[in-house]
Amino acid sequence: MSTETLSIFFVADGVRLEWQSWLLASSLACAHDGRGDVRLYAYASEGYLPEVHAATRDLYEVCGVELRPLPDTPNWRGDYPHGNKLVAASDRRDGARAIFLDTDMVCAKPLTPMADLPADTVAAAPEGLPTWGKENDRWERAYAHFGLPLPKERLRLLRGRKLEYLPYFNAGFVCFPERPMTHDGKRFADHWLETALDFDHNCAIGNKRPWLDQITLPLTLARFGYATEVLGETWNYSLTRRKDYSQTPDVEILHYHRAAFLEQAPQWPAILEDFWARMPKHHHDHAHACLTEMGLTL
Repeated sequence: MSTETLSIFFVADGVRLEWQSWLLASSLACAHDGRGDVRLYAYASEGYLPEVHAATRDLYEVCGVELRPLPDTPNWRGDYPHGNKLVAASDRRDGARAIFLDTDMVCAKPLTPMADLPADTVAAAPEGLPTWGKENDRWERAYAHFGLPLPKERLRLLRGRKLEYLPYFNAGFVCFPERPMTHDGKRFADHWLETALDFDHNCAIGNKRPWLDQITLPLTLARFGYATEVLGETWNYSLTRRKDYSQTPDVEILHYHRAAFLEQAPQWPAILEDFWARMPKHHHDHAHACLTEMGLTL
C-alpha cells in the first residue's frame, strides 16, 4: 500500500457546478474519513471565487476541501469550459498521484487503490458510446497529426452494444501521475494540456467540441508513452437511463449527469443523509432551495 499523498480534485466554477460540488465533496469526505494521505481540492476561476457562497466555503471546511483558483485559462481556439479540467490538472499539488472527477459525480467507496498504480500509469474507464470518430477516418487523421499510427489495441465500450473500439475514455474520471515521467521534465497534466491546445489549433478536423478532452487523452498517452490502466465501469458508473436502478452495483463512483438519475440509485439515501450531517445547519434552507432547483426532489 502506498504511503504517498493522493490528491482528488474537481471544478466548481459556476453556480450549478458549485451546487453539484456539495454532494461530491461530502461523499468524498465520507469515503475517505480519517485518511491523512488523501487531499481534496476544488477549483474556481479568479472571477468566480468572490461569488462562491458561504455555504460552499463552510461545507468545504467541514469536508477538508481546499478551494483554489484555477490557473490562467490557456488560449483555446474557441470557448471551451470543459477545458477547465485540463487547466485544474496542470496546477501543482503535493503527492505522487491525482484523480480528476467531474462535478456531477458522487463517491461511494474509497478511491485509495489508485495510489498503488505504477508511477507511469494513467487510469480511466472506457467511454460508454463512440461519441467521436466512429463514422470516418477522424481517428486516423488525429493520430497522424502527431506522427503516430493508429493503435492496435482495442477496448470495450461500456454502454449500448459495448463495441470494441480504439482507446477512448470517459474523461470524467482520470487518475494520473503528478511527477515528471518523461525526459522533458514535464508532467502528464502538462502533456495533456499541450496536446489538447496543439490539436485544437492545428488539426483540421471536425466536431472537436465538446470532445476535445476525450480525443486528446489517448493521443497524449500514445505521444508520451504512458502506460494505461483500463478501469472497470464501477470506477465511473453512468446512471443515465438505466433500465433497472435496483441492479446498480457496488461502485466507487456514480456519474449521474442529471439529478433525477441520482435519486434512483440505491446508494442515494445514505449519501444524502451524510450530506445533511456535514452541511452546517444554518445553511440547510439555502442548500435545500439550491438542490431543489438543481432537480432533486428532497
